[in-house]
Parts: sequence; C-alpha cells; structure tokens
Amino acid sequence: MKFSYKSSLIKRLCIGFVCVFIFQITGFAQVNNKETQTYDMGDGMTFTYAKPKFFEAFKHVPNDIYEFGKFTVQKENLFWTGMAVGSTLALIPFDQKLLDNAQEIGKPLGLYEDVRYTRFLGLEVLPKNINGAIYYLGNGLTPILLSGGFYIAGKINNDYRALNVSSELIEVLVSSGVCTQIIKRITGRQSPGPAIDSGNPGGHWTPFPSFKAYQTNTPNYDAMPSGHLTTYIASLTVISTNYPNTKWIKPVGYTLAGVMAFQMMSTRVHWASDYPFAILMGYVIGKNAANRRIKKEVRHDLTGEIIHPKFKTDFSFSYRADYKMAGVTFSF
Repeated sequence: MKFSYKSSLIKRLCIGFVCVFIFQITGFAQVNNKETQTYDMGDGMTFTYAKPKFFEAFKHVPNDIYEFGKFTVQKENLFWTGMAVGSTLALIPFDQKLLDNAQEIGKPLGLYEDVRYTRFLGLEVLPKNINGAIYYLGNGLTPILLSGGFYIAGKINNDYRALNVSSELIEVLVSSGVCTQIIKRITGRQSPGPAIDSGNPGGHWTPFPSFKAYQTNTPNYDAMPSGHLTTYIASLTVISTNYPNTKWIKPVGYTLAGVMAFQMMSTRVHWASDYPFAILMGYVIGKNAANRRIKKEVRHDLTGEIIHPKFKTDFSFSYRADYKMAGVTFSF
C-alpha cells in the first residue's frame, strides 16, 4: 500500500500535536498524598483530585444522560435551552442556502473534497488529507487517542488530574454517543449529501424511523444533531475545565470547532441547524463529567477574605569570574 508524502506528513503532524499538547499542559501536583492530589490554581483556588478507578469511565454514563435531560428543563437553564432550540428553528429555513454558500467558499480552499482515511481492521485510523484531519477532530478515535495520551502522562508524572481527564474523555465519548443516537433516531433528519442527490432541499424529516431503515440507510436519518460536534465540544470542555490556567485551550479549541463545523457543511455532511443543540449537549455533558471529579476550594484568611498570593519567590544561581553567585527575586 502506497501513501503520498502529503498524507504521511498529515499523520505525523496529528500524532505530534497530540503528544506535544498533552505533555505541555500536564504537570505535577503541588500537594500530594496517597489518596488525593491538590493543585494550586491561583487566586486562592485549589483543585483536589482522588485517584480514579477504571470503571469510573463508564459508571457515570447513565447519570450524564439524566443530568443533561434535567438541565434542559430546569428553570435556571431555560434560557440556554431556549437559545439552542430557537437557533435551530431559525436556521432550518436557511439551511440549503447556507450549505450552498459553504460549498462555494470551501471549494477554492480545498475543503470541498470527501474525507479520506487510512483504514485498519475496518476502522478509520488516520486521516489522509486535510479534510480528513479536520473531520477527525470529532471522530470517536480522537478522545480515545487523547485519553491514552493523558493516561500515559498521568502514569509517568504520577498526576491524578491527567488520569482523571483520561477517564472523563472516555466517559463523555460514550455519553455523547448515546445522547446523540437517541435524538437522531427521534428526529430522523436526512443528511445534506443524500438530500441533494434526491432533490430534497434542506433534507426531509422522518421522525422515529424504524430500526431497520435507520441501520440500512443511516445518512437518510442521522443528521441532527451532529455527533462529531457534540463529541468534540464535550472533550474540549473536559480539558478546559480541568486546565483553566492554560488560557489558549478555549480560543484555539473553539476556533477549531468552527473550522470543523464549516468543513462538515462544505463536504455535505451536516446542515447549520444541526449544530446549536450539539454544542449545548456537548458542553453540559463535558462540564458535568469534569466537575464531578474536581473538589474546588477557595482559601480564606481569618477575616473571611480570599487569600491571594502576596508575592512569588524565584531563586537563581550563576557564575561570575571565579565566584558562584546566588540570587533571589520577589515578584509582587
């Protein structure tokens, strides 16, 4: 089997990015004992983690699904539920036009071609073109790959936070998959590709398609909501919630989400209205999974004020002529 230099380079870049990303943001705990590890997050805030157990990646899945359902009907969250539903309804009449515009813009950018992957044992393992690399962001193997990386980093550094993130990524992958499948099988919305081929602008809707019909001709029924975007947002939320001090994760992560959403429209995979509910669902699932494992504490002094670090101390050593110099720097 022959691979082009371009596809080989894309694979190396993808693997290299994952490795650099994980080992750049993970680190050591400031307070460590056998049962828990505590991390100083600054501004008087600490995150404490217990060492995760293997089955925690799966035992909370039913609760994730329940918590998302509860979130959508709670009074304090009705604004966000209404925004997702309202955005969806507002976009549906313009779906075909927005899709056509995305294809027009994507074609000269090379975001029009079908995604291509290297397959191994029937699985799409690594992308072979730029479209495949973008689409791969929401692929189920991406959180699995990230989970493996966080697990290795956690074991090497004895880092409970990284180990918990590894477990959470598998949890949100399963929870997102179950939630999106439930809604897809309720809405039965036709994907853009077969909709255009059959002359159905905007795609037809077949609520509650039969199990056989769905399995036999899945693209005719599985557009809404986007499983790729749900999985991606859930994974991004897990990582950004656990590493709030790494400021670039959110802007870079949400920018890539926008690129992937556009690419899926340009390649006739999703309509624009498939996205609002996917974003809400991914965020809620990811936030619940992450916050469940973090014990957050704010330190206070005797007056009740939050304790902020007054200064930082840095020590340095250097040689000048034949003398060894020691120095200390205070940062206020």
